[in-house]
Amino acid sequence: MKWKPLKWWLLCLIALFLAFWMSGTPAPAQSNSADQATFKVGGDLTITADQTVTDAFAIGGDLTLQPGAVVEGDAFAIGGDVLLEENAQVDGDSFAIGGKMIREPSAKVGGSEFTVLEQLSSVFDRFGVFWTLYLANVIFWLMGFIAAAVSGVLFLMLLPARVEAISTVVRTRALHSLGYGLVGLLGISLTAALLSGSALGAVVIPLINLVAAFTGLLGLTASCVWLGQRIRFHDTKASFQHFSLGLLLLFVVSLIPFFGGFLVSLFGLLGFGAALLSQYGTCLTTADNAAPADRLEPQL
Repeated sequence: MKWKPLKWWLLCLIALFLAFWMSGTPAPAQSNSADQATFKVGGDLTITADQTVTDAFAIGGDLTLQPGAVVEGDAFAIGGDVLLEENAQVDGDSFAIGGKMIREPSAKVGGSEFTVLEQLSSVFDRFGVFWTLYLANVIFWLMGFIAAAVSGVLFLMLLPARVEAISTVVRTRALHSLGYGLVGLLGISLTAALLSGSALGAVVIPLINLVAAFTGLLGLTASCVWLGQRIRFHDTKASFQHFSLGLLLLFVVSLIPFFGGFLVSLFGLLGFGAALLSQYGTCLTTADNAAPADRLEPQL
């Protein structure tokens, strides 16, 4: 797993937070000193000619670097354009989310230069930064929950005993499951980093991602079943109703700004670890042995 994509998503999350709490309130930090960042929320930001700052970003407006301006870190705009005039210099990354990158030939960018959601610039203008990013977040989670719903139904049809065994692990060994999930995620990240760019990595990394996706979806299904069982105490048998109820509750949680996505991700990590800890549901307890056999496993 590479750092830069995570960095961009983190910047978007920070921007969403700032846009919500400081919408329309400028936070100027324009100074000729290079020891502080410059940012503005709810308007255009201009780094004047020959000014040097560490970082510069604008939320809900354009970011302009006038001739000779220097940004020693990153320069980006969310819901606006990034304009680099003659001899402007950005030592780090320069990008625009929901806007364009406009650079004079003499301007220099030391890191990456790109745009995200450029085609949605009119949406940013109409609904504002916060609501546009929030809508994108809702769409992102909705697509994820649709995939989780389809895979969950298949798992409950074909592997009911394993789903129930994993949900039991979630219920009885939650902390251990979370620890296994963190270790598993770290292992995947390190493996991908070590093999990235190699011929072996071109084959192994997609397989690892496929296994990780399968494990995550299986664990999420079991976690949703457990969550549904917690809501309906009178019926502890794994069922489609429990899964649907748990998945619906998670989707509602994902709609909470800022913290909803984090909580859902943490819950998914819990299920991921439970699937690993139970060896994909093959380590059954005495009570689990009485569960119906999985449809994909031979009857003994």
